[in-house]
Amino acid sequence: MIRAVVIVLVLAAAACASSHKPEVARTQRAMARELLARRDHAQAFATIDPVCRADPRDAEALAIRGVIYREQGLDREARADLEEAVRLAPEDAAAHSALAVLYDTGGERERALEHHERAAKLRPGHPPYLNNLGFALFARGRAREAIPVLREALRSAPTDARIRNNLGFCYAAIGELASAAEEFERAGPPADARNNLGYAYERRGNAGQAFELYVEAVRLDPGSRVARENLARVARLLGREPPADVAAAPRG
Repeated sequence: MIRAVVIVLVLAAAACASSHKPEVARTQRAMARELLARRDHAQAFATIDPVCRADPRDAEALAIRGVIYREQGLDREARADLEEAVRLAPEDAAAHSALAVLYDTGGERERALEHHERAAKLRPGHPPYLNNLGFALFARGRAREAIPVLREALRSAPTDARIRNNLGFCYAAIGELASAAEEFERAGPPADARNNLGYAYERRGNAGQAFELYVEAVRLDPGSRVARENLARVARLLGREPPADVAAAPRG
């Protein structure tokens, strides 16, 4: 057992030392990104941390580690890595985008928007960055400005449900409910489309129409927890009882 521990420690030291080699660091960064995409944060961190320690000026590695910290709720550590990554590599769109998301979660909305815009400018036409920018504009009450940004994102990702739903909510925010309904219908199953349209009406203060749409959503998908919760909330608000055929939760 003691020998096994020694071997592990030796291997760890070797991995740290090998991170100085550009080709090894490149491979480790790629592995860490893949692990991060799989949400295997522990292995992603174990892969990228030696790279960061071997070269504290590796902006790409710092950005990856910063995202891992952010996803684990370690905002102080995430901020340190991501801000340093942006300082070292101001043309790195991924670092700007990751920092923008961190600022958003911390309520620093204007700083977040600045980095969302920077990421989208550095990598034109990239759907995730455009989607993030569009949503950031929408969340700040700038739905009309968000619409062309989200439509541009759809040019490269026409089947992306998140982008279509965000676009739908933007249309609803400016009163174009027919266009909103169309985007929601293209985004996913009919029950989800009705639920999202109901929420859009609810946001506009039309609880009665939202009630009817939530009823439709539950009828289309009796197992939808979100639609049922939305229906229950609006029913309480209106002082109404849901129809008998949707009131009971599905069995099983």
